[in-house]
Amino acid sequence: MNITTSIKPDTILANCTLLDPSDETYLNHPIIERFGSPSQPIYVDQCNVDINGVSYDNPLILPIYDGQLNLVQCAVLQDGQRVQVMPDGLAQGFARYGHFDHAEPIIITYNLEAFFKIAQTGYAVALVILPSLCDAQHTEFKPFDFEQMAFVIQQLSKAGYTKLYMPVRPEHIQLEGFQKLEQDTALRLLNQHIVIDEQGIKTDYLIELYKDDDAEDVAIFIDESIKLLSPPSQWGELLPLAQPETSVNSAYPIHALPPLARDAVIAIAEHVQAPIGMTAQCVIGAMSHIAQAHVNAPHPFNPQGEPCSLYLLTEGQSGSRKSTSRNMADKAIIQHERKQYELYRRDLEQWKSGQAGLNKKDKEAYGTENPPPHDPSTLYSDITLESIAGLYVDGILNNASIASDEAGQFFGGYTMKGDTRTQAIGGYAKLFDDGFVERTRSKSNLNGSGRAYDVRLTFNLQGQHEVLSDALKDPVLRGQGFLPRFILTIPENLAGTRLQDAIYRSKNANHDHRLIAYWTRCEYLLDDCPRPQGGQELHNGRYVIPMNDEAREIDASFYNMFEELQGKGKRYEYLQAFASRASQLARRLATVFAYFEGLQWIDAKTLTGACEVVKHSLNEWAMYADIEVKTESDAERLIKWFAKYCTNKKIDKLAYSSFMNSCPRPMRGSKQKLEPVLEELIDSHYLKIEEISKVRHILINPILLEMVA
Repeated sequence: MNITTSIKPDTILANCTLLDPSDETYLNHPIIERFGSPSQPIYVDQCNVDINGVSYDNPLILPIYDGQLNLVQCAVLQDGQRVQVMPDGLAQGFARYGHFDHAEPIIITYNLEAFFKIAQTGYAVALVILPSLCDAQHTEFKPFDFEQMAFVIQQLSKAGYTKLYMPVRPEHIQLEGFQKLEQDTALRLLNQHIVIDEQGIKTDYLIELYKDDDAEDVAIFIDESIKLLSPPSQWGELLPLAQPETSVNSAYPIHALPPLARDAVIAIAEHVQAPIGMTAQCVIGAMSHIAQAHVNAPHPFNPQGEPCSLYLLTEGQSGSRKSTSRNMADKAIIQHERKQYELYRRDLEQWKSGQAGLNKKDKEAYGTENPPPHDPSTLYSDITLESIAGLYVDGILNNASIASDEAGQFFGGYTMKGDTRTQAIGGYAKLFDDGFVERTRSKSNLNGSGRAYDVRLTFNLQGQHEVLSDALKDPVLRGQGFLPRFILTIPENLAGTRLQDAIYRSKNANHDHRLIAYWTRCEYLLDDCPRPQGGQELHNGRYVIPMNDEAREIDASFYNMFEELQGKGKRYEYLQAFASRASQLARRLATVFAYFEGLQWIDAKTLTGACEVVKHSLNEWAMYADIEVKTESDAERLIKWFAKYCTNKKIDKLAYSSFMNSCPRPMRGSKQKLEPVLEELIDSHYLKIEEISKVRHILINPILLEMVA
C-alpha cells in the first residue's frame, strides 16, 4: 500500500488488520517483541507500505486522537525507523489506551515501552507521538520533544482533563524541559523512584516501565506516587488556575503551516540545528516574497484587495544559525535570481557593445531608444528606504524583500534615527498598507523624485535580543504602527544541545525529499505565472484570492474576538496597536499559504492556521516588559494578596464585606467582578465561604499560608 500525505486516517485503519493479543501474528510482531504488549488489540498493515519513498514492512499503526477523542491521524511504526504521521506529517494529537474520564487520572508518556506497559494496568494512558519512538537507542531530549509533550498536555487540559500525570526517570525529572511542563501546564510529574512507608517499613521503589515489569507493580507505583503528590486534605488538591494567554511564551505553531512548507521548516531545523520558530519565519518570508508578486489578500472594503506582503521579525542569539536558515529557505529564489542575473549581464554587454564607438550625441540617442537593462535583484540585506523607493519610482523594481540577520543595523541605522525616522516609519507603513511609495528630493535636486503604485515589500529581519530590545519596546515604533505590522517570534536558544553524531553528519540537505519538494514548488511559482482561476480579475498583474463562506465566518469571529479583548480590563488592553491588526495579518498570511498550496480560495483550515501564527506573535510581543500587558489573572492576583494579608494579620479568615472592600482592583467594591473570581478560587480549593455567627467569611487554604511563611 502506498500511503500519501492526503490519505484519511479512517481509510488507513480500514486497510489494516486488527490483531488480538492471543494471535500468534500479534505476539511475533517486531514492535511487540521489542517494546512489549499493551494486552489490547493492535492495528497492523500487513503489506509493504511506501511513504515518501521510504519503505515500511508490516508496520504497526497507532490511531491518533485530539483532545475531544476524535480520530485525526495515524502513526506508522516500524522498529528502528523514524515514526511517520499521516496525514500532514506532524502529530496533532496522541495515541491512547483505556477509558478517558474527566474525574480519573490520565497518565501521559513519551516512551512506547512505557505506553504499552501502563496500558496493561487499566489506567487511561496517552502517548506523545515523537519521531524517535522506535529508535534503536535512546536519544537526548530535544526542544521539539518538549513542545510536543506540552501540545498534548494542553489538548487534554483544554478538553477538561485536570488529573494529568507523567512518569519520569529520577535522572531526568530535574531537566529544565520537564520542570517547565510542570510549571506551565496542569501536568504533575511522577518520579519513577519513590519511597513507600508502610507501618514503619520504608521500601525503595524504582519502576523502569520496561516490558518485563509486573503490571500489578506498575499499578501500585502509579497509585502510591499520585498519593504522595496529593496528601489527604479536607480542602482537596489545589488545582491550577487559568493563565492569561498573552503572558505565555508559546511554541511556534508549525502545525498551522501548509504541509509542504511545514515539512521544509522541520527539515531545515534538523539540518541546520536551528529553532523551529526561526526556520518557520524564514520559510514564510520566502513564500511571501514569491506570492506578493502575483496575488493580493482579500480586503473587507476594497474589491481589488490589499498587498499580501508580510513583515517578519525573529529574535535569535549570536550563533543561532540565522543566516544558514534563511539561505536554505531562500535557495530557490537565490538560484532563480542568479539565472536572471546571468541574462542581465549578457544583455548589458550587448547594450554596451551597441554604444561602442558612438559619439556623445549618438550615445544619448541610443540610450533613449534602447534603455539599459535593469539589475533583476529583488533580495536585499542592507538598503535604505530612499534607495529602494528610487528603484520603485524608476520602474526597476515592483517586488522586493529586505532579509537580514542583522536587524540591529536596520533599527539602529541612520534611516530609523534622527530627523529621518518619522518619514521612514510612514514610508514603510504605506508600502505595507497600500503598496505605495514616494520619493521626494530637495528642490535643488529633483532628479529621482516621484511616486510608485502597486509595489510590494517583504521584511524578514532577524537579530539578537540585546540589539533589538530597545527598538522593540520603543513607544514611537509601537505607537505609530510600524512594529504592530510585524509577525514576531522569540524561539528558544538551542546552544549546548546541537550535538552531531555520525548519523547527523551522514545526512545531506540537498538530498532531503522534504526540501526538494519545497524548492521545486518555489521554482515553479518563480518560473511560471499561474493565471487566476475562473472569473478572477487581474489588478495590475495580480488577482485577489477570496475567502470561502466558512473562512469569512472565521475571519469575522477572529476580528470580533480581538476587538472585544482590547477593551478595558481585557486581555489585550495594553496591546491595542498590535491586536487591532490581528485580522489583517491573518488574512495576508492565509493568502500566502493558499497561493503556495495552489488553492483557488482561502478555506477554513488555511485561515485557521494563519490565525494560530498571529496569536503566537501577539503572545511574543507581550513578553517584552515595557508593554504593559497583564501578566497574571485576577484569580492569581487575588489569592496572592489574600495570602499575604492573612500572613501579616496572623489570621486565616476575613468577613466577606471586609474582603470585598480591601481586595485588589478591579474587584474591590464590585460584587459582580469579585464573585466569578471567588468561584474559580473556591472550585480550585484555594478558598472557602463559611457562615460564622450569621456573618459570611472567606477562609484561606492553610497550605497557602505555609507557602507564604
